Amino acid sequence: MKKGIIYALITAILFVTLEPVSKLVANDISPFAITFWRFLIGSFILVPPAIAKIKKEKIHITLKDIGLMTALGILFICISMVLLQVAVKKADSPSLIAIIFSSNSVFTILFAMIFIKEERLTKNKLIALILGILGVIICADFSSGTNLGSVTLAILAALSFSLYTALSQKYMKKLGGLIQSSGVFLSGSIVLLMMLLILKIDVSMPVKMYDLTIMLYLGLFVTGTGYALYFKAIEKGGAIMASLAFFIKPILTPFVTFFINEIVPDVKVFIAVACIVAASYFSAYRKNN
Repeated sequence: MKKGIIYALITAILFVTLEPVSKLVANDISPFAITFWRFLIGSFILVPPAIAKIKKEKIHITLKDIGLMTALGILFICISMVLLQVAVKKADSPSLIAIIFSSNSVFTILFAMIFIKEERLTKNKLIALILGILGVIICADFSSGTNLGSVTLAILAALSFSLYTALSQKYMKKLGGLIQSSGVFLSGSIVLLMMLLILKIDVSMPVKMYDLTIMLYLGLFVTGTGYALYFKAIEKGGAIMASLAFFIKPILTPFVTFFINEIVPDVKVFIAVACIVAASYFSAYRKNN
C-alpha cells in the first residue's frame, strides 16, 4: 500500500507538468508534433514490459484486439491529445487547461452510463457532474475570445478522453491497462504520423537543444514513465489508489504553473480547483471505500 501511494504521488507530479512544460515550446513546435513525439517516445517505455507480460501470462492478441486498440488510439491520441495541445498553445494560462482536463473523470460518468449498462446515475454522481460543470464554467472567461476558444478545446479534449476511458472499460478488460495502453500509444502514434504526412504537416524532431530536451522530458518522463508508474500504482494499491494521481493533479497545477511559466494564479483558479477536486471525489466515491 505504501508503494502504491509513492507511485501515485510520483505519477501526479509528472502528469501535472504536462501542460506547463509543453507551453514552453508551444510557439516553436506544432501541437501535432508534440503529441506525436511524446506518445511515440512514451510507447518505447511501455512496450517492452507489455511484451514481457504477454509472454508471461500467455495472452493471445487477436486481430480484433489490434483493431480496437487502433480505434482507441485514434480517439485518444489523434483527437483528444491533439485537442489538448492546441488548447495549451492558445491558452493564456496552461493551468486553466490542466484544471479543465482534470474534470474528465466526471464526464466519464455520462459515457459509462451509455456504454456500461451496470453504471447508474446516483446522487453522488449527479453532485459530481454539477460540481465538474461549475468548475469548468469558472475557468472560462467569457470576456476573452482567446480564453473561450482554448477552454472549448480543453472541454472537447476532456470529453473525448472520457469517451476513450469508457470504451476502454467496456472493450479492453481482457488485456489490462499496461498492454492496452502500450498498444494504443503505438498504434495512435503511427496513425497520427500517417495523417500528418498526408496533410504535409512538419513532424521533424526539433534541433534546438532546449526544444529537444523538453520533448524528451515529455516523452520519457511525463508519458512513458508517468503511465508506467500509474500502472505500478494500480498493481500495488488498486485502481482507487492510482486515481490519486488525477485527484492531486488539479491541486498542484496552479503552483507548478507559477513555478514553470511564472503565471500568478487568480482567485477563480483556486475556486475551480476546489470544484473539480470535489467532483472527482464524488465521481469515484464508493460506500465501502
